Formats: sequence, C-alpha cells, structure tokens
Amino acid sequence: MKKIITSVALILVSAFSYAQDNYTIKMNMKIEGLPPEYAGFGEQEMVNYVKGDKYKSEVSSMMLTSVTAFDGKNMVSIQEQMGNKSGYTATKEELDAAEKAEKSESKPKIEYTTDKKTIAGYECTKAILTTVGKDKKDNKMTVWVTERLKSAQSQGKKSSRGGMSLDLGDLKGVPLEMEMSASQQGMDMKILVTTTEVITTPVDDAIFNVSTEGYKMMSYKEMQDKMKAMKEEK
Repeated sequence: MKKIITSVALILVSAFSYAQDNYTIKMNMKIEGLPPEYAGFGEQEMVNYVKGDKYKSEVSSMMLTSVTAFDGKNMVSIQEQMGNKSGYTATKEELDAAEKAEKSESKPKIEYTTDKKTIAGYECTKAILTTVGKDKKDNKMTVWVTERLKSAQSQGKKSSRGGMSLDLGDLKGVPLEMEMSASQQGMDMKILVTTTEVITTPVDDAIFNVSTEGYKMMSYKEMQDKMKAMKEEK
C-alpha cells in the first residue's frame, strides 16, 4: 500500500513538471478513502521548481519525503520512507527512450467546459480527460488548467519522469488542480491536487542540485528491473 500511494504522488507530480518557463508552484495533495493506518500519507505538500527544461519536485508528508530533479541532462530521484533512504539516477537519453517505449497509441479525450475559477491568482478552465484503462473501462480526470503559464504538455508531451507516466495528451496550458479516482487493493480512493501558490521569481540553477549522500542509489536500469519484479509479484 505504501508503494501504491507513493506512486500516485509521483504520477501526479509529473503532470505539473517539465514545463517551459521559470516559476515555482506549491501544491497540496489529499487522498480520501485510506484506512487509518495509512492516514499519514493522506495529506502531502508538493513544491515544483521549473526553469526551461529543468525542474525539481519535492514531496513531503508525515511518512514520506521525496525529491526528483532534472537539470536538462540528468535526473536524480531520492526518497526517504520510514527511515529507509533510496534513489536512482537517469540520463536524458534513458528517460526519452523509456517515454517512447511507453507512448500510448491513443491520446486521452479532452473536453473543455465553460466553467471557470481562479486558483492561486490564475483564471483556470475546467477540462475533463478520459482515458481507456487496461480493463477497457473509461477513466475520467477533472483538470483545471491555465494558459497563462507555458507548458510542454500543450505540445503533447507525455510526463514519465520518475518511472511513472501520465499522458495529458494535447491539454493546453498548465494544470493547477486535478481530481481523480483510483481503486487499489479493493479500496476506492479520491485524489485531489490543488495549487496554493505560484511564484514567478526566477529560479536559481543551484535549486536543481540534489545531494545523494546517505542514500542507497541505483542506476535507471536497476530501478526499472526492480519495478518490473514488484509487478510480477502481484
């Protein structure tokens, strides 16, 4: 269950990353429907730093902290959970190859509505994204998106950093709020990510440097092999 919740966080963070601009986004994530023993994962704080093709995502909760940074050439991803420190590194070439291999044959269907609301000072439009899961059932996600911030997502970029992926298709702009449902191990969960602040002060390049001291690091291939083994065990 801890791995599932961590994966959900990384998937949603990836949707806000990899934008073409220079700003910082602060967000909160809430997961409803968790059993009491996992309540510590239910609320998480996120901070994304974006500068051109560089980005850094930080996630923290009562039971988890993680950092993923990409400096334009290499990515470093580390996390600490219940005292265990681990992470991995990857090159841009490895990430691009993985993204190409995972590319969906069909893009999600996007329905823009006329609903508007202001989030962190930015006017957003409500959009409904529909994808078809492996079970052939429709999966819907509600997204509030602003075009006042630039994003590579508008060019059909698929976010797959961190070993996770979320295809936003040709969604125009940057999502500042997302709501989706998930069902894992017989539990129905509701996940809500909301932006609390957008800071347009230029981001210092030093932000994208991450220390791996004290962490047990793996290569990207080792991380992929580990994830594959975990899926086969289910």
